[in-house]
Amino acid sequence: MTKFIFLLFPILLFSQPKTGLVHYGELQSMGMGAPVGADYNAILVFDKNASLYITRKDSLEGGHINKIERYKTGENSGNISNFITNKIGFRYYNDYKNDMLYSRDLGFSLIKESLPQLAWEIHDTTKKIGDLTCTKATAKFRGRDYTAWFTTEIPLPYGPWKLQGLPGLILEAYDTNKEIYWYFKSIDYPCDYQYLLKPIENKSGEWMTFREQKNKLWAGYNKSIIGGRMVAESAGVTTTNEKEKKNLLERYIEGFEIDNAE
Repeated sequence: MTKFIFLLFPILLFSQPKTGLVHYGELQSMGMGAPVGADYNAILVFDKNASLYITRKDSLEGGHINKIERYKTGENSGNISNFITNKIGFRYYNDYKNDMLYSRDLGFSLIKESLPQLAWEIHDTTKKIGDLTCTKATAKFRGRDYTAWFTTEIPLPYGPWKLQGLPGLILEAYDTNKEIYWYFKSIDYPCDYQYLLKPIENKSGEWMTFREQKNKLWAGYNKSIIGGRMVAESAGVTTTNEKEKKNLLERYIEGFEIDNAE
């Protein structure tokens, strides 16, 4: 019996899925026209069955942050943006095995949706990111045009946030003006961080749909602009729905869906 246990142990050890951990920087500069906004630390932990992306988490920044910063967008222009973290962070759990995506997103809403299907176009262009060779891919996703750089040296379909579905791990990604920009810092693969790869905790067991989340964001934004519209009209300034919608598109990473909210 003792010999049997001795022989079984290495078999179980090597049968465990390989785990990886990527460290990214995450810049979000919606509406600024350049990658000049809040620069967050983020991680992606993954194995062959699932991945978990975490950003805006206190511990990733070395402590809680809550401040407003001014960013220069031109020689004589600038913008202000919040730089805020929280204890749990924003989380995106890709249950690849079951084709589902679970998120702890804006407003700390808990959202459940089918894994988004991105129509990636893979190009011939390559470049080195760290020690890994990466290939360029492009896709349009929820109102933005993205470029991603993925490596087939780690042939798993994961990436930061909700970007996924390529034949290799995404190490860098950005939209047209890099207002949304994920850049590579480091990777550990394989590693011993399997304990981090846990589904998002939801004690109530109730999940909001993606459509319900967008309706909620639209309702909140619509309420906020009513006050602004009243102030503008009292000053003799007129506003249009088109301008308000444009502002909304610039505010959220998936803003275009709100325009169709019911």
